[in-house]
Amino acid sequence: MSSLCSPPLLPHARFELRDPMPPSSAAQPPDDRDLDRAIRDAIQHVADELQSASLSIHGQPELGWDEHHAHDVLTAFMEKQDGFSVTRHAYDLPTAWSAVFTSSASSSSGNDQIPTVGFNSEMDALKGLGHACGHNLISIAGCAAAVAVARALEQFQLPGRVVLLGTPAEESGAGKVRLLERGAYDGLDACLMVHPGKSGAGRHGAASVTTRCILGMSAEYVGVSAHAGGAPEAAVNALDAAVVAYSAISVLRQQLPPGVVVHGVIGGSEHWSSNIIPGKARLEYGIRSTSAATVASVLPRVLNCFEGAATASGCRLSIERTHFYLDVRPSRPLARAFDDFAQREWPADGGSSSDGGGYKVGQEQPTGASTDFGNVSYRMPALHPMFLIPDAKPGDHPHSDTFADATKLPSSHDAALKAASGIASAGLRVLISEEFRKEMRDAWEADVGEDEEVKAAVRKIDELLPDPRRTEPR
Repeated sequence: MSSLCSPPLLPHARFELRDPMPPSSAAQPPDDRDLDRAIRDAIQHVADELQSASLSIHGQPELGWDEHHAHDVLTAFMEKQDGFSVTRHAYDLPTAWSAVFTSSASSSSGNDQIPTVGFNSEMDALKGLGHACGHNLISIAGCAAAVAVARALEQFQLPGRVVLLGTPAEESGAGKVRLLERGAYDGLDACLMVHPGKSGAGRHGAASVTTRCILGMSAEYVGVSAHAGGAPEAAVNALDAAVVAYSAISVLRQQLPPGVVVHGVIGGSEHWSSNIIPGKARLEYGIRSTSAATVASVLPRVLNCFEGAATASGCRLSIERTHFYLDVRPSRPLARAFDDFAQREWPADGGSSSDGGGYKVGQEQPTGASTDFGNVSYRMPALHPMFLIPDAKPGDHPHSDTFADATKLPSSHDAALKAASGIASAGLRVLISEEFRKEMRDAWEADVGEDEEVKAAVRKIDELLPDPRRTEPR
């Protein structure tokens, strides 16, 4: 998990109230147990094939915007699923894709606005660590949830639409932000996805997870190279500039507000040598906090550190924003729907009203990580449950090589598909219950709505460090 989209951050009256759908044409409307069984059976039917897809993706990890193998594996799977219309290389992004299913009952529903739920499949790996964030598992969980909801809609002749998005470059490329700008999320009533983890939750995970905002940036210093012994006076040392900036930010941390994390690395060139004074050096940095307003308040102080180092060293400085992710604002009604399913399906796991079938519910589970799914949660009701890798060892946390090993275990695939069934159930409730959709929309408006503090923070960040990759909305 690790630029805000061009459309209005918190568009006014994003959701319209819709007339209730007519009752299902089935002789007997399905109850929760019927729907649960349909979800469970549908996922079981594709479980082996999805595990094979996950292992194939795990064995060929690809960085953001280069997920060509994962793109092909996942779209090939979805193209075999009855009723899905699959678009490869969607929205002018080479590794994005979509798979859309509209139930046959929707055409006879008498309502032009079909209830629509979205799911996400992430694909990118980490540099040098492979799938240490478990995106191979996230990718198949999205597929499983979408297929399960589609099969349930058809089985019980219920109206509804499912949109599955293959989302590239989550780690630092803001793939979902680019998709938001291009209209990929337009028309969704809600969006859900899951993520693996290994700490701080219930026995199986947490239903309602919050994340931190992050503003990522790169700074490059350009000086003049020279022989370190023969002509050091001729050099303008870019590495010195990077070290001064790094040191200044390290000293700054003592005066930062509680909960703010500023982290970074110095990068150079494979051609660096101890007898050559470097003429170029780069830093990659991120500012994290629980609120966009705090990130915006800290940004000028971090920029001063970069600029002061340039002045002190005589180097030229260029700074570029790489990504800006908002915090995830989980939908409480969606979390309760996930919990309801967990209670029905996994009571033997020690679930209670406070534990949710082994999933921590009833309170938000904070995490220090960040994700571009946060930007999605500011556009519509959204949920991002965390499921635990059951056989991961203590210390096997995301972004570690041991966690990468754990994400290919059979038990990890079982856990991913189990979590997928939970978001499928919550997504199905979105489609079949107008009352639930209204509750969900009202809760979103109250929790996110026209959040002026966030909008002001976004404007300030855009002014200080504009998004160079921003595209105009469709």
